[in-house]
Amino acid sequence: MTPGTCIHYTGMTYSQGTCKCKAGVDMRATFGDGKPGIFNRMPCIEYMTVPADGRGTYVRAGQASVRREIDRHGEVAMPCDKRQEPTPEQVEQDRIEWEQIFRNHKIAMQVAKVWRVSPKPDQDRHEVVACPICKGKLHLSQSAHNGHCHGKCETEGCVQWME
Repeated sequence: MTPGTCIHYTGMTYSQGTCKCKAGVDMRATFGDGKPGIFNRMPCIEYMTVPADGRGTYVRAGQASVRREIDRHGEVAMPCDKRQEPTPEQVEQDRIEWEQIFRNHKIAMQVAKVWRVSPKPDQDRHEVVACPICKGKLHLSQSAHNGHCHGKCETEGCVQWME
């Protein structure tokens, strides 16, 4: 969650043929209409600054975005009555939660690093081990195809990843 981004924005992930935000707005149907430039029309993200090198970054508190420049070229952000910017407290809480998620994944992936075999196995491998985060069951698998390791804890909201 960043300043300038709606608290309901979830990215452009699809579920059951739709791309809905947390408020239930189908972003593709509402802002896409089959035309390119959907992100320019979405009010969900006040999304980028453009430095001299032309490479954009997400807006930070107090920065101007490219919205005026986009609007000047005829791509105007469409209104959304569900749009709600986060408070500084929500941004900080989100940052704290993501830092914890990254710490947990780093710990869990250390277990996977020890568990995996190199070079890649001749057959797919699967095993259930103790989760180092919640002490539940962490399901690990390693592909014989490319050697990638996947993991998912049975505990809701714990860790999961896919290489």
